[in-house]
Order: sequence, then structure tokens, then C-alpha cells
Amino acid sequence: MKIRFADWLRQPSTLTGLSLLIGGVSGLLTGAFHADIATPLILSSLPKLLPDNSTVRVVSDAVVPAVVNALDRKGGQPPTKNS
Repeated sequence: MKIRFADWLRQPSTLTGLSLLIGGVSGLLTGAFHADIATPLILSSLPKLLPDNSTVRVVSDAVVPAVVNALDRKGGQPPTKNS
């Protein structure tokens, strides 16, 4: 059975996953969340978004914390002005 994107987007689990992902990333970038809070939010969004893909889950467990730490360092800095 083929799932269309619109059908996938209408699923409650997909909407929950997107909410966790967007909340974690935006909170991290704005400085509202520390990396210790954003990492579990982002990691918990992936099983909701990709429930049947265990390979992506394993890879994300290794990659997401490093990405969150990199974003956390950039998120606390004010934007620079271009001359």
C-alpha cells in the first residue's frame, strides 16, 4: 500500500512528531531551550515521524546530539551585521 504525503501528514503521530521537532529546533535556536532539553525533544520526534525505519533511528541517536550541540553554540549568539 502506497502512502501519499498528504495522508502521512494527516496522521496524529506525524503531527505530534512535527510539533516536537519544530519546538525543539526553534527553542534551541532562539535560546529558550538548553541543549539538554532540546535533544530529547528532537530524538523523540523521530519515531513519530519514521515509525518503521529502525536504521534511521540508530543513525539519528548518534547524529542528533552532535547537531544539537552545534546549533546550541550558534543559537546563543546574536546575529552579526554585514558591513
